[in-house]
Amino acid sequence: MKYCLYFLDNKMVLDPDIVYTLGRSRDNLVLLPGQTVSRRHAEISWDKKHFVLRDLGSTNGMIVNGKQCFTHALFDGDHIEIGTLFLVYKEYDEKKSEEADFDRELTDTLMIEHQIAELLESVSERQVHEKIIRLKKTINNAKTKMNQLANRDRLTRLYNRRFFDEELQKEIERAKRYGYILSLFMIDIDHFKQVNDGHGHQKGDQVLAAVSSIIRKHTRVNDLVARYGGEEIAVVIPEMKSDNSVQIAEKIRFMVERDSEAKAGIPVTVSIGVSFHAGNDSPDRLIKKADKALYEAKRRGRNRVIVYNWK
Repeated sequence: MKYCLYFLDNKMVLDPDIVYTLGRSRDNLVLLPGQTVSRRHAEISWDKKHFVLRDLGSTNGMIVNGKQCFTHALFDGDHIEIGTLFLVYKEYDEKKSEEADFDRELTDTLMIEHQIAELLESVSERQVHEKIIRLKKTINNAKTKMNQLANRDRLTRLYNRRFFDEELQKEIERAKRYGYILSLFMIDIDHFKQVNDGHGHQKGDQVLAAVSSIIRKHTRVNDLVARYGGEEIAVVIPEMKSDNSVQIAEKIRFMVERDSEAKAGIPVTVSIGVSFHAGNDSPDRLIKKADKALYEAKRRGRNRVIVYNWK
């Protein structure tokens, strides 16, 4: 595995045996210019499983994937903001050819970031400097919103199928590398066709949005919840024991049965199939196992959770 940090117009291959300090002082291994960067701002070190980013008591802190943090275990594709600078952490399978493609895609963004950093360094007037920083933050916020819109289903506000497919592959790779359990729920609204036929498609949309809201409420922030297709919703639960995952699935089933009428005007239930990543399961294999469990839940009368546990 190859670990890379992109910043300004540089690309640094990270060595697990080295502790990397980041800041504007020239004695740092990662030199980040700018008045908003502390002299020793942060460090990156290996903790036997992955690289960890730590704030070193900086003035302006650091943001990872849009959230302020002091310590963060880095995963493939993480975006880091330090002062006005933008960094990207990337992991590559050295047997694959994805690195060159990513380098090309990232060039334009990093060049713009570099130009902004140089502009800030050249500006001496405080008001102009602050105006550029505010403009950069506005651009970053707009970029984040655009990414969210591109990855979300408009009706349910859950992630869309394209984003789900990409993230499931990443989560499986992480589960393999770090040895944690990964659970997948495939959730289907029972008799949804009857809802559309009997109450109209607008009511069907209302039911789908209500069920999605209930599922999102009873999963964790870092869980992946996506509209897989039609009335089917997929949930990926990383780093949770299998028994606890099944409890979450059962809670979702119960909450939909209890709250759907209040939220959507008619009562509905869901059937849930659960599978666990084992060994070298591919995304397709993990999905097929959950689908088989979902089919069994429907065969047994619906409104139930079934765990795939046969070969």
